[in-house]
Amino acid sequence: MKVIAIMGSPHKGKGYEIVQKIEVELKRSGDIDFQYIFLSDVNLQPCIGCFSCIAKGESFCPLQDDRKIIEKKILEADGVILSTPGYTQNVSGLMKSFMDRFAYSLHRPKFFNQSLMLVANGGSGLRKVNKALAMTLGGSSKVCELKITTTPWEPTKKYADQTDRAIEKSVKCFYASMVNKNEAPPELGNLIWFRIFKKMASLSEQNLPADYQFYRDKQNYFYPVQVNPIKSGLAEIVAIFAVWSMKKQVAFK
Repeated sequence: MKVIAIMGSPHKGKGYEIVQKIEVELKRSGDIDFQYIFLSDVNLQPCIGCFSCIAKGESFCPLQDDRKIIEKKILEADGVILSTPGYTQNVSGLMKSFMDRFAYSLHRPKFFNQSLMLVANGGSGLRKVNKALAMTLGGSSKVCELKITTTPWEPTKKYADQTDRAIEKSVKCFYASMVNKNEAPPELGNLIWFRIFKKMASLSEQNLPADYQFYRDKQNYFYPVQVNPIKSGLAEIVAIFAVWSMKKQVAFK
């Protein structure tokens, strides 16, 4: 199995040490091809906000850099680790740029085969950091997250042991999710997401042609799967109300 660790720190510090421990634990569990992508070393330019990737499709992005290469590596992986230090209770600038460049996947999810582990390190606000990270790769399944307080001084032995146990527990969960991968029935929240975007896309052929094409032939979900009819009906009701509310504020053309 292949795991990609996307590192959002501008240097190899505490976060790198944590992910190295994760790597060791994963390789104890099985045959793992573990690779790193250091965002500080790749050519990934900041998003210029042209909206082309969302409206027309990611192939229309005017920035010619390593995004396609990174996407290919993610799609080839069984698991993805997103690691970032917490800066002012948010992700690093490098990681935010990465998130912006993959924002199109929140409109047109494609990372359904990737298990996702979130790793935040630093001071306060790490829960907020991981909440932001979770909205990065559309379609991926978040199976575990780590929030590890790191300081300029050495941690106590008690906290170091506690951290090691948290890493071991998360790695077991992460590894199991990759081994036992299956197309599980979608949760209600994901069904609502699908229904809202499908309805919005049907109204936006001119403004969002990429979304229109993506959702046009999809019926019950992003991919063929058995859908609970009760959840499906509830998701439909919520989506109808949500889109109705948006139509009152936005003129779809």
